[in-house]
Amino acid sequence: MRNNSELEKFMLDISTNIFLELNGHGQITYASKKAAYIFHNADSRAKNIDTLFDSRNVSLIRKHVANVLYQNYPDTVTLDFQGRFYNLFIYPRQRHAVLCMEDITERRHLSHHLHETRQRLEFAERTAKLGYWELDLPARKFYWSGEMYRIFGVDAQNVHQKRNLIREQVISEDLPLYKSKLGELLKSGMPVEGMLRVRRRNGYIAHCLFKAGLVFDNQGEKVAGTFQDISNLIEIQNSLEDAKHQAEASNRAKSYFLAQASHDLRQPMQALQMFIELLKEEKNTLRQKQVIQKIEDSAASLKALLDNLLDISRLDSDGIIIENASFDISELLCRLCKEYQSCAELQKIKIICRLQNSIIDSDSLLWERLVRNLLSNAMKYTKDKILISCRKKQKGTLISVADNGAGISKEESKLVFEEFYQSKNIENNRSRGAGLGLSIVQKIARLLGADIKLRSSPGKYTVFSVFLPDKN
Repeated sequence: MRNNSELEKFMLDISTNIFLELNGHGQITYASKKAAYIFHNADSRAKNIDTLFDSRNVSLIRKHVANVLYQNYPDTVTLDFQGRFYNLFIYPRQRHAVLCMEDITERRHLSHHLHETRQRLEFAERTAKLGYWELDLPARKFYWSGEMYRIFGVDAQNVHQKRNLIREQVISEDLPLYKSKLGELLKSGMPVEGMLRVRRRNGYIAHCLFKAGLVFDNQGEKVAGTFQDISNLIEIQNSLEDAKHQAEASNRAKSYFLAQASHDLRQPMQALQMFIELLKEEKNTLRQKQVIQKIEDSAASLKALLDNLLDISRLDSDGIIIENASFDISELLCRLCKEYQSCAELQKIKIICRLQNSIIDSDSLLWERLVRNLLSNAMKYTKDKILISCRKKQKGTLISVADNGAGISKEESKLVFEEFYQSKNIENNRSRGAGLGLSIVQKIARLLGADIKLRSSPGKYTVFSVFLPDKN
C-alpha cells in the first residue's frame, strides 16, 4: 500500500458492506467491488440508480438522497431488496451522496426470533405465575423478570436495581427461612427451595414456592431463582381440606346416630325372630314349613347384615370402649372352634385347630368378634378344610385362619378389606353376604393395635394372619 487512497480502496473492496456514490442526478460515480457484484457492474458511469432498484426503493432512495444533499446532513433508511434487508446510510460529500448498504437480514431474523422467544417466555411466566430473578453478588444488583414484579405487586419503573424487595416484602415470619436457605445455598452450592409468603403493597398475601441456585457467567457468580405464585392452589387445597373435614364430621354424625340407635334397630329384628319361633311351634303343613324356613333364612341374613352395619357404625363413630384384661387367647379360639364344628360337619368341612397357649392383655370381646368374622368368611369360601392356629412369636402373638377355597388374586388383595366389596371371581358371591365382614376385621384390628395381613394363591388357599405385638 503506497498511499492512503490505495488503502482506502482496499478497505472498501474487502468490506462486506456495499458502497455507492451518486451525483445529484442519481448517476453512479463510484461502486465498490461488492456493489459491482450485487448490481452487475454497477461501477459503469452510464448506469443510473433507477437501473439498480425497483421503483418503490428508487423513490425512497431519491427522496432521502435529496434530503441529505439539501441539509448536508447524514440520513438512514431501511430497504427491503431482493428478499433481504439492508440499513442504507447516506452521507453528503462534495455535492455527491455516498451510500453504504449494510446487510442486516440475519440480524433482523435473529432479533425477530429473540422477540418471539421473549414473548413465549413471558406468556409461559404469566400462565404459570412463575417469576425469574438474579442477584449479581459482587455488584449487589438484581434482575427481575416481568412476572416477578407482578407477583410482588410493584411497578418495575419505580424499583432500583439494588433494592431488595424480597427481604422487604416476604412476611417477617418467613424471612428467617429465606435467609437460612440462601446461606445454605452459598455454603453448599446445592439448589434450595421452600414455601414463602409475600405481602403485596395492597395487603394481599401471596403464597409462593421459592427456588434458588448458583449460576456462573463471564462476569462471575450469581444467585438465580424463581418465585411461583401458588396462592390459588393453596386456596383450593384449603377448600378441599374443609370439605373433607365437613364430610368426615357428617359421616361420624351418621355413624354416631346408628351406634346410639342400635338397640332400637335390633328390637324389631328380635321380635321377628320370636314370631318365627312361634310359627314353627304351630301345626303347619309341609308348604307352610317351607315358607317359614325361607322366612327364617331371610331373617337370619337380615340380622347378620344389620349386626355388621351397626358394628361398623360403632367403630366409625368411636363408640367402642376397649376393656383390656389378661386372658389366654388360645382358650377363646378353642371355644370358637368347638362352636363352629357342628355347623362345619353339616357342610362336610373339617376344622383343624393348632393352638399354643398365649396370654395377652387385650379386649376379649373384640377378639371374639374379629375371629368370628374370619371364621364366617372361611366357612363361606372354603372347599372342605379350615385351619385355625395360634403361635407365640418372639415379639407377639400370631393368629391365623386359613382355608383351601378359591383364593384371592393379587389385584383384589387390598380391595377385600373395603366396605361392601365382593369378589367378582366367585360364583354367587352376593348371596353369601354384603361384603362387610373383612372391613370389620380390619377396623377391629386397628383398634386393638394389631396388624392384619393376607396371603393367598388363587385356586389353592387363603390365609388371614393377625399379629398382636407384646406390650412393653
